Amino acid sequence: MNQSASPYHHGDLRNSAIIAAAELIETTGSYDITIAQVAKKTKVSAPALYRHFTDKEALLTAVRELTHLGMMDYLAHAQASTEPGTLAHLDALGLAYLRFAKDKRAFFGLMWEDQGDPEKRRAEARAKHTGFQVLQEAIELYFDRHRPRHNRTSLQTATLMWSTAHGIATLQHNRILDTFDDEAEPGTLLVTATRAILNAD
Repeated sequence: MNQSASPYHHGDLRNSAIIAAAELIETTGSYDITIAQVAKKTKVSAPALYRHFTDKEALLTAVRELTHLGMMDYLAHAQASTEPGTLAHLDALGLAYLRFAKDKRAFFGLMWEDQGDPEKRRAEARAKHTGFQVLQEAIELYFDRHRPRHNRTSLQTATLMWSTAHGIATLQHNRILDTFDDEAEPGTLLVTATRAILNAD
């Protein structure tokens, strides 16, 4: 039998397909991949993959889960390099998010661009927190150390800071951040915005 027609020569075809899809996305720089491409890379038939994924969107949803883990790795490294409860800690988390968006352009797009059922994606994001919980907990530690000069909650502040970081990252991702300001630099903008949101010097 031809190897490409043998559906289960992998010990775990589902995970093999997810990794193969992620590798294709990283190699091509695009998440516009097909089941057929993934099947070819995993050396199985396309029908074999459809036994594990109802369609391409189901496969991309699984890759997004892997992508979230990758982003959390960036955040974990940032947390390990700074002292919790400090402004430097919050800066490090935001800058790690920008680095992830720059280093993993296709994966960043897959995480947030308008693909698939929006309600399912909202539920998926809430279940994983997508780093938001990490940011909120960091802000709570910062508030414990520094009495904020405003009445916002940690949730409201986290929403402001995440929205700012995500906006900068998205403009950077789409290569239009310097449309109006030729000297716009993502990290500098983020650090400045963080201090403005926190009323910190």
